[in-house]
Amino acid sequence: MVEAVLGIWSMKLVRLIRHGESAANAGEASMDHATIPLTVRGVEQARLVSRSFTFAPALIITSPFSRAQATAQATAAVFPDTPLETWLVQEFTYLEPARCAGTTVAQRRDWVEAYWAKADPEFRDGSGAESFLDFISRAQSFLIRVAAHPAQDIAVFSHGQLINAVAWLIERKPQQIDGQAMADWREYEIANHVPNCSGYILSKHQGDADWRVIHSVPEAGCPLLDDDSAMHAEQRLEDAGESRTGLRGCQMPTDTAAHLSAREVCQVLRDVIFERHTMKKVGYQSWDEIYAGHFLVDVDGWRLSIYNDCDELDYCEECICPVGRRWSFDSGDRYGTDPVALLSVWEHQTLERLLKEI
Repeated sequence: MVEAVLGIWSMKLVRLIRHGESAANAGEASMDHATIPLTVRGVEQARLVSRSFTFAPALIITSPFSRAQATAQATAAVFPDTPLETWLVQEFTYLEPARCAGTTVAQRRDWVEAYWAKADPEFRDGSGAESFLDFISRAQSFLIRVAAHPAQDIAVFSHGQLINAVAWLIERKPQQIDGQAMADWREYEIANHVPNCSGYILSKHQGDADWRVIHSVPEAGCPLLDDDSAMHAEQRLEDAGESRTGLRGCQMPTDTAAHLSAREVCQVLRDVIFERHTMKKVGYQSWDEIYAGHFLVDVDGWRLSIYNDCDELDYCEECICPVGRRWSFDSGDRYGTDPVALLSVWEHQTLERLLKEI
């Protein structure tokens, strides 16, 4: 299970994944908002998502809507021992379902614009429709429930608007859900469109009060399947299986819990220092904002936790390579040797500068 690999981080990861392309997404008329099927392309996207997981998630959650369930089932079939639960993380149904039956997205456009122009969070369009307050309440309930769940690595198959409602609550922290908040969410949702089978990652360390949101990151379970990447994803998966080279001296071990060495991780840091590879922060906080704590970075799929000691580069806490091998400060090399300690003074100073710049 992924907890065995990520456990030392004491971090909960929740992957919010939008369903694959549906018939409505493809412009077809739909009879019932809850039972819209996936297209052939959507089925293929769901299959690619299922193959993108390096480790089994501890829990799979799906919306009750058909298109999300079909997407989730592809991953559930790969990991049959992982529990699969249905939660109320379905799409926002703000138009009356009965009058939408048999219509396309284009035919509903005027109704959509009229609904949002009203900017009334308590308004319900008709039988079976939700108010904006109802919708946000569901997103809030999800955050409370998922935070309390004991599973540490969770995959959630949901819908674009629900995913953005969750992210908006975390990032904007609205004090009240009024017309202004409704307009702000609508602007946020348009600006942060979630493509099919893409999504966000929520992370939270033990003891943290707030979640962090990583937008549109091609994590396991959240590939960014635009037209080009979808076209070549299968080949990339095959290439990855045939050759685990990389930064990449990260060979696929027979035991996925096999350790990296401190020198292997140090080489990754040197690749960054000498600009052979690019380092990106994981999360929204900068080095300065963390000041004293763990700063997470990604180097072409390698995840490293580096300790910021009052604005100074101290040590590497942990590294996980793309195929799951791990180095950690307390279970890696003996006597506390860490990759940062193997750097020269100049390399140490350069890495610290680069960390402050990202």
